Amino acid sequence: MPCKVLLSLIAALLLAACATTSPPDPSLFNDTEAAIQRAVNAGAEQSAPVELRFARERLEFVKNTAMPNEDYELASWRLAEAQLDAQLAYVKAQTFMARESEAAAKAEVDRLRANIIDAYGADALPGELQ
Repeated sequence: MPCKVLLSLIAALLLAACATTSPPDPSLFNDTEAAIQRAVNAGAEQSAPVELRFARERLEFVKNTAMPNEDYELASWRLAEAQLDAQLAYVKAQTFMARESEAAAKAEVDRLRANIIDAYGADALPGELQ
């Protein structure tokens, strides 16, 4: 499902980028900033710093270079790229957190298993856990 959403976002952004010679819609700036903030809130600064940096740099380029030079087509492309970078950073952060949770759960199961063995012996465990 996330792949379909990401592909839809890519298609929409690319179509918008190709079709514009006027300034990008201000909502694209807001959406990009929101995507970056979502990635930050998900922990991307630690787990996906490169992608997050790319998103921020592209957004800053749009604000400081493309827009002042009235290169609206380039601005639209860079905004689309920044959104994709932020989305990738978000997904990588989510993946990192899921892996950490999985490792913590596995460690807890191992700890509980060891406690059961210590208290009741290995025979107390179901067959698949022995």
